[in-house]
Amino acid sequence: MFRSPKSYPHRTAAASHALLLLALFSPQFSLCSSANTAELQIRLTTRLTSYTSKPGDRFECAVLSPWVVNDRVVIPQGSTVRGHVKSVSSVGLGLRHERAKMQLIFDDFVTADGQAFPLAARLALIDNAREEVTAEGTIRGVIAARQPNALFFGFWQVPSISMFSRSLIGLTGLSRQIWSATSAGPIGAGGMLALRLILFRFPEPEIHFNPGTDMRILLNPAQQQGVAQIPAVPLDAPPEVADWLLKEPFAVDSRDSRPVGDIVNVAFLGSREQLIHSFTAAGWAEAEAPSRKTLKQVYYAFNAMRAYATAPVSALFYKGVLPELVFEKSLNTITKRHHIRVWYAGVADGKELWLGAATHDTGLAFNPRSFKFTHKIAANIDDERDKITTDLRFAGCAEPEMRVERTAAASNGLSHIGITDGAAAVLPLTDCKISDSPAGPDPKPGNTASRLLRRMILESRNHMLRENPYYWTYQFVQYKRNRSNQPESN
Repeated sequence: MFRSPKSYPHRTAAASHALLLLALFSPQFSLCSSANTAELQIRLTTRLTSYTSKPGDRFECAVLSPWVVNDRVVIPQGSTVRGHVKSVSSVGLGLRHERAKMQLIFDDFVTADGQAFPLAARLALIDNAREEVTAEGTIRGVIAARQPNALFFGFWQVPSISMFSRSLIGLTGLSRQIWSATSAGPIGAGGMLALRLILFRFPEPEIHFNPGTDMRILLNPAQQQGVAQIPAVPLDAPPEVADWLLKEPFAVDSRDSRPVGDIVNVAFLGSREQLIHSFTAAGWAEAEAPSRKTLKQVYYAFNAMRAYATAPVSALFYKGVLPELVFEKSLNTITKRHHIRVWYAGVADGKELWLGAATHDTGLAFNPRSFKFTHKIAANIDDERDKITTDLRFAGCAEPEMRVERTAAASNGLSHIGITDGAAAVLPLTDCKISDSPAGPDPKPGNTASRLLRRMILESRNHMLRENPYYWTYQFVQYKRNRSNQPESN
């Protein structure tokens, strides 16, 4: 989960007393304790797309977890955030725009009992999205023609003046070398182009967010109004479970027994069926076992800039054993996903005990040595622990979270793991209902002919602008210049 102001800022005793009095004697209040922005995690309940949404269209989101400032709940869980589309531009045929854009305005939030408060917020992130969000809060779509095979097929050309007169149909680079070497002629050129269009699918350049898309927005605690509820007091884990977590190992190892960035940071109390049912209800999916088929699917998803909701994970071991279950949650890209490996640990406090190691994949790269795709993991692994507790509790599949503090598992002095306070979350599972799935995605924009024309136009633009040595030389110089201007870290 993404905690609001990470979390509870320091304050003087006088300020604490003044805030407490204000909370006790006023049904609502304006926060003025911190000038720092803080994050709130919300979930979209309205579909937004760059090709059907219009400026002024309304949208709504649900607050996934309470927003707490100075030990008071300001925005309760389950509140509804309301907003509207400020601006939107679609790619269309690609004549004017290479990428789609959208800007959202957040107007207010409404609590479950009907209280409404203005919301001064800015979009910070679309969770697990291929799209990026600018510092001003604008969503920027992808440049679809810059997928990996575009560079592979287009860049292989010796620099020359004639490169600016290359064919605009994208039959360049490696394709051109093959065509020239085989003397295939016009028919062979057409066949090679058709084969490339069939084998290498073109990514969808439009923005499309279905209900269930998670977002993070930034708020200013010094300005944001809200309620003043006292948060629930954290519960202690059952002694048998706490003793187990404190005494047993927490490290997770790779195949060659090297420690990795994962540790056991979540425990579940419940049956296997409850565990699977809970993650399913929360919108997570079980990962597939690695195979040649899944390797091919990973490549296709990576090249087409799309999601692979059940992509396999790498083999990691706890006490020499592979996980019994693996769950993951993505959005519209294979490069980013939440995931957790789960091991059965026996019976504690009269219930089955399951141990999970949760981390967040934030990037994907291809390793030519092992011929495998590998993910980069977010440094703060506590955020993923909190994300799981938030999702399962929001879905109504878990009782209030309990914590077990483990100083031995904290990242202090443990260079092989990320940033963590060492605590493990304990979630007693409940029988929960899987809600009806939202309506299917909108039809793709245009038709087959218009999408083919759009691909040709976008690939031609990309081919002329970027698939040449001069462009990449410029990019390299800019990269080196930016690196040299960055201050050295201590």
